[in-house]
Amino acid sequence: MPDRTQIVNMHAHLCRDPQQEKQVFPIRGLPDDWYRANPERQIAWMDLNGITHTVLMNVMNTNSMTESRLRRARTQGATDAEIARARVDLAEEMRQRIREMNDWSLEAQAKEPRYRTYVSIDPTLFGEETIEELERCIKLGATGLKLHPSINRHFPDHRSMMPVYERCQELGLGILTDSNGHASEDGVAYGAPLGWRPVLQQFPHLRFIMAHLGDDMWDDRVDMAREFGDNLKFDFSHGLVDDHHPAGGHHCMPTTQAVRVFRKVGVERIMYGSDGRPGSDGEDLYGARQILSLPFTDAEKDQILRTNAMEFFNLK
Repeated sequence: MPDRTQIVNMHAHLCRDPQQEKQVFPIRGLPDDWYRANPERQIAWMDLNGITHTVLMNVMNTNSMTESRLRRARTQGATDAEIARARVDLAEEMRQRIREMNDWSLEAQAKEPRYRTYVSIDPTLFGEETIEELERCIKLGATGLKLHPSINRHFPDHRSMMPVYERCQELGLGILTDSNGHASEDGVAYGAPLGWRPVLQQFPHLRFIMAHLGDDMWDDRVDMAREFGDNLKFDFSHGLVDDHHPAGGHHCMPTTQAVRVFRKVGVERIMYGSDGRPGSDGEDLYGARQILSLPFTDAEKDQILRTNAMEFFNLK
């Protein structure tokens, strides 16, 4: 990374190995050696770009995977009864896939001190067993958990999440959640920022990160920052809008507003993450490059790109 020697990437999605990465992040024409979003190859890329630590945020779209399999079964002539049985079987298969993803990422953390793992927790899929998956992962070394309500189709105050929040608050475990207001495939916006208000009110000491500060509902995130204390942090993964990066996805805040808004929220509460696939030599670091080019003070740039995450994730 030019002009800087140390960055913490506190929101990244890795795959188990290059073969899985080619399935999850397929890019036409990409040479095999450039598939680097996996523990085997990620460290060399981190060194090349001045990244001291990476936090693995686990997520899997099991709803989409399940519905795809069921659609294929219907086209092959499956009856309603067969579809119903297949849905039950697929639910257990998907639970096992989540467990296996959590396991391999925790194994990667155990082998490499520059990784931290936030495990996937899905109350829609696990139901009353959600807390059991959390406890299992804690024993394996989990340092926090990743939530994605819009993918997993649950509201923040889902009944099975309440003991999870209580346990995380008790142990001081961190939580990062996607917080966009986009509707899921079923037309419901599960994870909108203001929907987290009852959770943060009931659990005022949660160590909580609301992802994608620059998403299309960033004004609501500013309101949340004003309402809740320093236990509510933010990342701006996916960067900001500028002449080379038009609005879309998780980046809707223009660079012309970033300094003002970040200072209103509190620079000490904001962290950098690449999101997506961290492995190309530059484009997925554009959010960090944007911060370096904006009129923040040197101390503020260091807070956003490094020291805030070092403190939150207890990195050495």
